[in-house]
Amino acid sequence: MAKQISQRRRQAQLRRQQLIDAALHQFGEKGYDGASIRDIARAAGVTEALVYHYFRNKEHLFEEVIKARSFAPILRRVLDEAGDTHPAEVLRTVLQEFIDLMYHNAPMARMFITEFLRHPVCARYFRAMVEDNTANLTRYLQEQQQRGVFRVDMDAEAVAGMLLGMAFALFFAWGQAPEREWHQRRDKFLQYTVPVVLEGIWAKSAPPDHT
Repeated sequence: MAKQISQRRRQAQLRRQQLIDAALHQFGEKGYDGASIRDIARAAGVTEALVYHYFRNKEHLFEEVIKARSFAPILRRVLDEAGDTHPAEVLRTVLQEFIDLMYHNAPMARMFITEFLRHPVCARYFRAMVEDNTANLTRYLQEQQQRGVFRVDMDAEAVAGMLLGMAFALFFAWGQAPEREWHQRRDKFLQYTVPVVLEGIWAKSAPPDHT
């Protein structure tokens, strides 16, 4: 009996993930208003009733898609595992993970760019993601301030927003470039952005950037 229950749970998890993947594609291709539950069900090869079995409505499904592709758990993992790792390396990893996530989920990222200003549902979730990511990175920067690594007069929240914003701007400008060009621009961004930013926020006694 326990084995059967476990198998049913795995099947339900797989079905739920299948619906999230189908919804990601539909939302990314058609936008929030353009994608319907019917479209998503058809793309997943299931009935609309089955979609409603797992998700209350389209907004609930949209929310779960965002959670499944959110940068927040990745950011928390990187920061939780940072330990005594040099801050330059930590911040470079944060930006690389963020850029790569956007690139590998490009349809959804582009949808947010186009829908942010015109659709209140997208705007609400987009702002929530930005605030969550900025708050997590701000806490890390503040911890480094307390350790004497960064200047005490640095506005940690402003720096966190600037770093994530620059990464987002890179994707906005070059995320549709040919893959080779994209990787060249991404690597150059990672090579120079963190050292340039850190040059302005190191405490005088802090160790130099070793990247």
